[in-house]
Amino acid sequence: MKVIHFSDTHLGYSDYGKFDSVSGVNQRELDTYNAFKEIVDYIIKTKPDLVLHAGDLFDNIRPSNRAISEALEQFFRLSKANIPTVVIAGNHEAPRQKSTETIFKILKYFPNIYPVFNGQYEKLEIGKCAIHVIPHTYSDEDLQESVKKLKPDKKFEYNIVVAHTAIRGVQEASWGEYKEQTIPSDVLTSEFNYIALGHYHRFVKVKDNAYYCGSPERFSFNEVKDKKGFLEVELDDFSVTPIPINARNMIVFDPIDCSDLSASEIVQKLQSLLDGNVTGNIVKVIFDNIPRHVHSSLDFQKIREIVGDAIHYEPVYNWKLESGVTSTTSQIGTLNEEFETYLNKLNLPKEELVEIKTLGLEYLGRVIEEVSID
Repeated sequence: MKVIHFSDTHLGYSDYGKFDSVSGVNQRELDTYNAFKEIVDYIIKTKPDLVLHAGDLFDNIRPSNRAISEALEQFFRLSKANIPTVVIAGNHEAPRQKSTETIFKILKYFPNIYPVFNGQYEKLEIGKCAIHVIPHTYSDEDLQESVKKLKPDKKFEYNIVVAHTAIRGVQEASWGEYKEQTIPSDVLTSEFNYIALGHYHRFVKVKDNAYYCGSPERFSFNEVKDKKGFLEVELDDFSVTPIPINARNMIVFDPIDCSDLSASEIVQKLQSLLDGNVTGNIVKVIFDNIPRHVHSSLDFQKIREIVGDAIHYEPVYNWKLESGVTSTTSQIGTLNEEFETYLNKLNLPKEELVEIKTLGLEYLGRVIEEVSID
């Protein structure tokens, strides 16, 4: 039996204010749609017995009309191809209150598509499979109650777990987020044929039968070296094969030591460093030991020309003090990053923080788009 496991597609994610010249859509948002379509193309071509999406289909609770449209188009293709597909709610799109409606409900009307979004354990019976699902829950108490129900059903040939959560005690399987939902690793037993995990954006083997597939796109510089894609799993002669896709490149270049360079020499070094590595990429350059007076003399117009074809250019300046000691890093992030950093300093209740963050990022995206169009 062949299973495709993917997760954390974050449809609708946008950043950096760079827009596709043809569609007018934010380029990073378009990247999430392209990655999703590439995976569905592979699924339809290879015709697996089962598809599992382990959460964070969308990037936020209120996805845009475009994000919804892109998702429905691909699920329609899977439904029409008669490929059973389980998709569960992750923390990014799960409502914080039971009274809040979710876009996931619309997926119930597609034949062969099985959405799970009610914030608690569910067991799906699909052919020879019992699929035990733990979506993002409304509370830790709900999560622990769901974990107690996680037991194989011996009536079925295959027992599969799909969960969107961190794993307690496994450092590689956690973002370390505030009030991050976790389950104990001892519930991930060998009694299950396969355990498909979502939430963590890196490919991680947690146990012989338990894997995070990672996200198909890079969403931060922490993921620069990560290979992106999804997993193809053979249950009978057990094997797990990572399938790569064309994710957007992120590059962090070796630092430029500016201590003995003039402003013009720094720009020349930058041009040489980035030569042939800018177009279509997301790049970060670190300027070490740069005196502030040299920084103020840099030809920023020339730098903008050098990096103009990048999706995003992020400079990091490590200042050189008169004593020769390098000061702390000075770095201004994107509008989205600065907004999130500000919110995190307010110590708001989680529900309120998520709500404000979701609305704020949506409004920032609109402003960036309007400014770009103008």
